[in-house]
Amino acid sequence: MSEDSELQAKIAALAGRINVHKQQQQQQNENYQPTYHGRGRGRGGWAPYRGTPYGAPRGRGGKVFNRTLVLNNNRASNASADITSPTNGTTADGAPSSHANEASGWVVKRDRHMQLINPAIYDQVAQQRAKDIEQSTEQRRQQRNLKEKARLSKHFQIKQEASVGNQAATTPHNYEIEVDNIRFRVTDGGSKLVRISSDPNTARATPKQAKIGGVTFLRSKNGNLYRSGLIKNKQNKPIKKINEPCPRFTTTGTCAKGPQCRYQHDPNKVAICKDYLLRGSCALGDGCDLSHDPTPNRVPACVHFLRGNCTNDDCRYAHIRVNPTAAVCRAFGTLGYCEKGTDCAERHVFECPDYANHAVCRNPKCRLPHVDRAGQIRKAAAAQTASAELGSPDLSSDDEYDEIDSDDVDSDEEIEEDVVMQGSDANGQELSQQQDFVSF
Repeated sequence: MSEDSELQAKIAALAGRINVHKQQQQQQNENYQPTYHGRGRGRGGWAPYRGTPYGAPRGRGGKVFNRTLVLNNNRASNASADITSPTNGTTADGAPSSHANEASGWVVKRDRHMQLINPAIYDQVAQQRAKDIEQSTEQRRQQRNLKEKARLSKHFQIKQEASVGNQAATTPHNYEIEVDNIRFRVTDGGSKLVRISSDPNTARATPKQAKIGGVTFLRSKNGNLYRSGLIKNKQNKPIKKINEPCPRFTTTGTCAKGPQCRYQHDPNKVAICKDYLLRGSCALGDGCDLSHDPTPNRVPACVHFLRGNCTNDDCRYAHIRVNPTAAVCRAFGTLGYCEKGTDCAERHVFECPDYANHAVCRNPKCRLPHVDRAGQIRKAAAAQTASAELGSPDLSSDDEYDEIDSDDVDSDEEIEEDVVMQGSDANGQELSQQQDFVSF
């Protein structure tokens, strides 16, 4: 039997059940004959409709108090055996059931009407509806942002015209506003208020929530104020995942951001537990978030094996041949895990890779060990002496510049301005950290 004939048979069986139910209701109405007691409104009045003392109203029909179709399953058991019961194919709220899809190949949907839908068409309609909902939500969000920005722009213009008639102050980028006796500079078209004072104490003095021109602003960690709509938009936007291991999750086994983190969380690629590496056991046991599997990806190379005298049969360190003068692996040093494992040509040690490879670490908050080795210090001193001997003796000192002219323009401000311009974006956001050099 084809799908069309099967569907027609189900429709015919359902129509037969509906007709049987209608005939039963009609017979019950014919057998019931209410007694007429007069047209009065008293206690003996005729009131066929419950709750009303009046007769049936004129028109197309009276009120329908029960709009649910109730089928008698006992009398129509033969008819119900031929079709799938709606209660078995759908849920109470009309959601289709997987059982109905497997049994009949049709999606049974019951909301305002009972429907049998082809699964392919149902999937297309559901996907299109989800896209429409997402587009309408994004459109409403954009309209809300435009309204808030227009309200802020109008508020700032009125305030500037009332206070100072300066031409430079009329541009949106030079707006300044005072909130709780703290001066802020308006950027990003009014979406961001940046503190003018560099005093770190004013960051705590900034209110956590402020209302400016009818628009709510929220405080950031740096003491700046951001428009609440901007923060909500950022929270609702999907996170762009990066195919890189999460530094915090890889080193500690946990990440407080959870699904909101844009990095990868792989439980099989975490650092080794230090207690297990040193003692061979861990008090947490299986509850430890770090790894208890000593593989070459996460444990350092055995120094005794490199010297040829490792006598520990249960040694938990990696027995691999590595050049002792090779550079320190950055992935292993910072994360505690290296994807290359035995194929890595660099040394796997728990040291700062910047200090070990370049003898300098520019991170003041670095927690990795900074190990000094006599051989490396001698090499660095020899290289420094050689570079000093090859240097040019004709270089002028800073004192000679003072003798040329005393009113020369100091170029520090120009260089700093160039650095800010290179690090700033179209939204007026400043550099997150100072650059170490300026390229010419």
